[in-house]
Parts: sequence; structure tokens; C-alpha cells
Amino acid sequence: MASTSQLRINGDRPSRNNSSMPSKAKRRRAGANSWAVASALVGLLAASLLGLTNASPVTDAYGRATNSLERRDRTNYTDPNDHGGQMLTIIPNVPGLGEPINVIVSGLSDASVLSIEGFLLWATSINFGVSCLGQANGTNQLANLGDGKGNVTQGTGDGDNGVLRWNYGDAYVGTCKETFQGGNHFRWWRQAGTNAFFLASSVELDLSTSHMIAQNGYNAGRDELVGNATASNGTRWEAYSYNTTVEWVPAGVLLNATTDGINHPQIALEGQPAQDGRIAVLTVKQLTSGRDSAMSFMRAPPILLSILAALLIGLITFA
Repeated sequence: MASTSQLRINGDRPSRNNSSMPSKAKRRRAGANSWAVASALVGLLAASLLGLTNASPVTDAYGRATNSLERRDRTNYTDPNDHGGQMLTIIPNVPGLGEPINVIVSGLSDASVLSIEGFLLWATSINFGVSCLGQANGTNQLANLGDGKGNVTQGTGDGDNGVLRWNYGDAYVGTCKETFQGGNHFRWWRQAGTNAFFLASSVELDLSTSHMIAQNGYNAGRDELVGNATASNGTRWEAYSYNTTVEWVPAGVLLNATTDGINHPQIALEGQPAQDGRIAVLTVKQLTSGRDSAMSFMRAPPILLSILAALLIGLITFA
């Protein structure tokens, strides 16, 4: 009788006991079940990792928590009036007149917000952006924040990004609509030492009026900006989300309620000063950042990464 090996060489196969071995259908069914179980476990692990990501602090480029600096070691802001500055802008071609600096983003905000990039991202989340297609903003204004820098041009110093305009809900071209139709806008400066941002906010009319300030436009601009920033459900742009709170500094502390020295004094409501002297101090906390998704695995505990690796190996084995 031919041996088993000879039978295989000759192309014949020895008979098998079907009752002792799973059929192909059974093997496929077992593999599918194993795949489903492993996939479900991977899904659960991914959900856990996502939860860790959302709960994690915002980190800088080196992975360090940017919110870890003790707040007692940081300063809210410094009153410009105490060091030769003022809470009015300086308009080069209108000597003696300025516009009220009526909003401060506190130096106690999260450190990630107090960089130029971080501030502009937050501003985008409250629906403000640079002027239409990056065009110039007309006359630059300056401010002296009493930080030893003297009179500083709006924005980063060249003025081009120093005016942020209401974008009507469109972060890409919405400020073009504001250019033609008017709306809220603000100029901004950063105070050296505290990194607080000082904003001169107002509502302006449409382009046909050469962007004349609207009636009561200084107070309205400030109040609209604060309302947008302090939305109860927070603010968001793409993966960046924030929560902002406000404290009010009454008139007479940083800025008087007056029309004296105010540009466009005719915008005052009847019997009222052109601006009411109140300053909104905003404290911004950043909840999530664009790096959260990319950094989630790096921030996960090693044991979870080990489990994930084992599951992936299992998936490959069962495939």
C-alpha cells in the first residue's frame, strides 16, 4: 500500500474525518467573530484615548502644559495711566483726539492665548479676522500702554494686522462684507510685561460713509464683542475652543466717561458722553487646541498603548 507521502506526491489526498475538523464555513465564521470582537475593543480603546485627549491641558510645541504657570506669578494688566500712557488711542493726523481702549484681554488668561498667534486664533473663534484679503486698514493708530515702549503702532507694529473686523460667520472672506457693509471692528496692542491685549472696539458704518463710527458706536462695539466672547456654550474655530469670562472696570478708574478728547464726538447719544468709560476685562481659558488629535496617542498611558498594540496584532492574526 502506498504511503501517505506517496499519495500526496501523486496528487491524491488521504481521507479525513469531517467530524473531527471544522469546515471552511465554520473557520470563516470564527474568524469573522474574532475580527468583530477585536474591532469593538479597538473602538472602545480609541474612545478612551479621545476622552483623555479632551481632558488634557493645552500644551506648547514641547509638550509642556501652557497653563501650569501659577496665576499669582502673572499680572492681570498694568494701568497705562500710572506710567505715562493712556486709555485712548493716538491718531497721527488728528492731534489731541483718540478712540477709547475699552476692552482688555487679561494677562491671567491661559498662556496659550497670550501669544500673538493664540490671540488671533481666539479672535477668529469670536468671529473677527484681518481685513478683506489682507488689505491695508487706512490710517494706523498708536497706543501708549505705559510699558516703556512708548507710542506703538497697532497690531504687530506694521499696522497691517492691527485691525480685526467682524466676519459675519465666515472666517475666510467674511471681513470683505464688513468692509462694504460696516459692523464691529477693533484695533489691538499687546502690553509688554503682562502680555495683556488692549482693544479699541467700535461699530462703524458702511464704506460709503468712509467707515464713520455709528451712533453710540464705541459702547456698542465693546458690548457686542463681550457678548460674543462670553457665549454660554463657549466659542470655537476648527479644533480650537475657549471659555471667556468678563469683569467690568467702572468709569473713572481707567477711563473717564467723557466726550473730551474723543474722536467723532458727534456719535454720543443725547445727553450722554461719547463713551461711558467702562472697561471690559476678559479672561480667556483655552479648552482644546488643534494639536489635541495628533498628540492623543503620545499623551496616553503606556499600558493603553500596549493594549492597543496587542489588539492590532490580534487583528492581523485573525485576518
